[in-house]
Amino acid sequence: MELDDFRRQWKQPVAADFPADLLDADALTQLLARGPSNPVSKMQRNARVEMALTAGLMLLPFAAMRLNKPVTVFWAVLMLLLGAGQLYYYYYKLGVLRRMATVEGNVRDHLRKLCLELRRLLRFLYRVTLVTGPVTLALLFGSEVYQEMGRPGGARVALLAIVAGVLVVLGFLLQLALIRGTRLYLQRLYGQHLDRLEASLRELEDTE
Repeated sequence: MELDDFRRQWKQPVAADFPADLLDADALTQLLARGPSNPVSKMQRNARVEMALTAGLMLLPFAAMRLNKPVTVFWAVLMLLLGAGQLYYYYYKLGVLRRMATVEGNVRDHLRKLCLELRRLLRFLYRVTLVTGPVTLALLFGSEVYQEMGRPGGARVALLAIVAGVLVVLGFLLQLALIRGTRLYLQRLYGQHLDRLEASLRELEDTE
């Protein structure tokens, strides 16, 4: 409701002795900096939850490394690197959201620029997620080939061909699920709140 209240306040007549740019800054500051229900606060909360879950999941690769198997260690290190990259991504995203809640300079230009930056981050995560599926399946096949090459009798070509076919079908289905699932996930956690914020900015410009 804060966005709706803000839009109603904006449309009210402004006294002649009260600067319009001051009203702009004060209203946007109130919108962005207060209340757990405003769009920026919701996105900050979601990013912190994602960051905490990622940090918790990184404990699993540490436990797996204690098995001291080459393949297990490889996957554990890969998961740790991926988790570290995700933590940096969430840290950077939280920085953008913190700047959103800090009004500075030309308020609307400042906010509009940060909205574009957040859109760019969401597109980046979407693309990386879609690439992760095929890369993971390719690494799984490579791991299977590595284990087969280490067998005393050599690699079983027929088995590798079956595994490759299964992974191709699985990869296709996984990619379809990732495309739809990632879009819905990002829209629910960030997209819908960003849409509201951008719609409010456009409405303010139209009102002027």
